Amino acid sequence: MPARRTLASAAIGSALVGLLLAGCSVSGDEAVPAPTRQTSVDGAGRTSGTSPAPTGEQAQTPQVLPVGAVAAETDVVSADGGTRMHVRVVANRQGTFDAELSGYRTTTDEWLRLEFRRSDADGGGDSSGYVAGVARWDPATSAPASVGLSEAGPTPDYLHSVALVPSSDDGDAGLTGDVPVLAVAPLRWTIPDPYPALRVVVGEARPGAHGWVHDRDGVPVSYQVATDDAQATVADRLGLTVAQLRWLNPTLPTDAGAQLITDTDLNLDPDER
Repeated sequence: MPARRTLASAAIGSALVGLLLAGCSVSGDEAVPAPTRQTSVDGAGRTSGTSPAPTGEQAQTPQVLPVGAVAAETDVVSADGGTRMHVRVVANRQGTFDAELSGYRTTTDEWLRLEFRRSDADGGGDSSGYVAGVARWDPATSAPASVGLSEAGPTPDYLHSVALVPSSDDGDAGLTGDVPVLAVAPLRWTIPDPYPALRVVVGEARPGAHGWVHDRDGVPVSYQVATDDAQATVADRLGLTVAQLRWLNPTLPTDAGAQLITDTDLNLDPDER
């Protein structure tokens, strides 16, 4: 950008004569193509040659694995073997994770989308439709080299599968109905359990925590949010910290004021995370 300097001179024993302004300007298989690679994208699908500057919250995130440690690794392969990608999730310097993508090959000329899902590879488990680490690409430019998973937090092991699905060049607006999955694979994580001794102990209902606890064979498994329930009060009633409640419910829906939404079912079972 142009640089600008200002020089002021004053006449001796008199009033200011003027200002002088000076400026300056600065001006594999042959039947299976191997497209060129991109650099990387973040979880929102934006292409980037460098990692975005960490926010204050990211910078303070506890490091659950050493930088560069592999947290999960899998191959995503279509049923006919025509499309494949190797996915390796590694710890980054911000206390979250990035997915490194390699070995991408495809015989399709469609736009594709990569997404990490809460649901299992067979479609079971979580039914919320939550996804993270989404990346889209034009078949002419191939897949990115990596995608950020910072939105999934410091313990993304609640993401149970990674999938490749058909996309479109207009941000999927042209796709209608259920889009079939081209390839999907389960994710098996090596992230340590931060709360190995976690146990829910249900206390009495109280203002800010007067919802309903549901159990299985006497063990609390879910909590149904009542009107005006608050996260801190609900956690206290259940013998948990807010951090533990959020860990059990990593995609916990809240309203604009971070208030719990009435009739939401909160998970209380670590095995169902």
